[in-house]
Amino acid sequence: MGVSGILLMAWGVGAFHPAKNQPVPQNGMGGPSERPISSFLEMPPLDLTNSFLKSPSCKALPSHLMGPVNRPGNGPTEMKILRGQTFYEALAAQKVGHEDIMALVKACKDFRNLRTVRAGEIFRIEIKEDGGLEALGFDLDEESYVTFVRKGDTYERIDGTYPVERHLKALRGTINHSLYVSLQELGAPLALAPKMNDILGWDIDFNRDLRKGDTFCILFEEVYKEDQLVRTGSILGVQIMNRGKLREAFRFTSADGRQHYYNADGNNLQKQLLRAPVEYSRVSSKFSNRRFHPVLKRWMPHHGVDYAAPLGTPVRAGGDGVVVACTSKKGNGRYIQIRHTNAEYQTYYLHLSRYAKGIRKGSQVDQGQIIGYVGATGYATGPHLDYRVKRSGTFVNPRSLKLPAAAPVDKALMDDFKSKAQVYVSLLESVELGAQPVVIPPLQIADIENWKGPIVTSVSLPEFVGAH
Repeated sequence: MGVSGILLMAWGVGAFHPAKNQPVPQNGMGGPSERPISSFLEMPPLDLTNSFLKSPSCKALPSHLMGPVNRPGNGPTEMKILRGQTFYEALAAQKVGHEDIMALVKACKDFRNLRTVRAGEIFRIEIKEDGGLEALGFDLDEESYVTFVRKGDTYERIDGTYPVERHLKALRGTINHSLYVSLQELGAPLALAPKMNDILGWDIDFNRDLRKGDTFCILFEEVYKEDQLVRTGSILGVQIMNRGKLREAFRFTSADGRQHYYNADGNNLQKQLLRAPVEYSRVSSKFSNRRFHPVLKRWMPHHGVDYAAPLGTPVRAGGDGVVVACTSKKGNGRYIQIRHTNAEYQTYYLHLSRYAKGIRKGSQVDQGQIIGYVGATGYATGPHLDYRVKRSGTFVNPRSLKLPAAAPVDKALMDDFKSKAQVYVSLLESVELGAQPVVIPPLQIADIENWKGPIVTSVSLPEFVGAH
């Protein structure tokens, strides 16, 4: 089994025994909170008493963080669904009893229908010597996995993410046809286009205002797993020269500890309702009055925008308001509904894995406050946030709203902001026009706010994020 396969299994059930009192992730950059690898090397070894947590030597991860790997014997193994084979038949072939199979299918029912699996799908299983099924896990995407672990007569669901690395890159290009085409010509991630629209789209219509000859420059993150790109991360700074007018945006943490995008004068480019309340990898489904539902298999309205993101990615309140619903519904899964200070608007956040601590019906929330975490509950084929906005009782597209601006940089922080913005500008100006995205060396980004360096790794989700 190659390194990729070993690492896929190695992270395994790292979330089975999450650390107590682990802080809620506040970085808003996708997945669980992240710390430098050096911090993990200093951690005391865990008590690996459960056989499902033990594994042979693997140099890719610190020994005390190893999870299950594919190995013979009674330990964890891979189960591949064969052509024409059902999930029940696959487990029965592994000598798993009828009662265990049905208990697992029932435990998974609200999350996924295991009666419909595809040939070639891989599941990780651990079977005890007496044939009892101890655990079953599978991947949701390149970064996220879920594991169902025996708990009495049923199975408990645990969510988790794999280790990742973040690389800081920059590029400069010219508009010839459209932003998408220009990014494609540079070999840059196309996901940068909607992310730029989230930041500058309040002032620029990216479909109508851009002209041939306009230039753009972007400083952004890319997220890697085992040296393979898995998604595009945050934009830290962006410049667009549109019709001779320079438009800029720089990410900065405000006095309340939340991140916003500001122009060079410190004016907030964010509006009173967020277009995207989550750091996403891509828009996986757009607002539409007629969309083919991937679960229900029929045409129906989709009055929201789906933002694909790893399990556990923090979801933030789109604006100030009060929580009027914090519950679970069959199709929505776990969801939150907020009535905003301007009572004309309400926002909805669907398919959450968990609610943030202290969030309940009646809670007052501020724009940007973490209210929950990305999941795949309800009718969902993978981890994402279905974000919906209702104005005067009618659902509207959150990506086309026109709203007033949020607060500017606090005067007490203006000098700090100007200093950080200058670092971004210097890096952007150093990038050659028309070249492929270039990696920014660590020494050049030492002063960039909140950037954790070129190598960081994800940790187990906080205890209350695991979906039980």
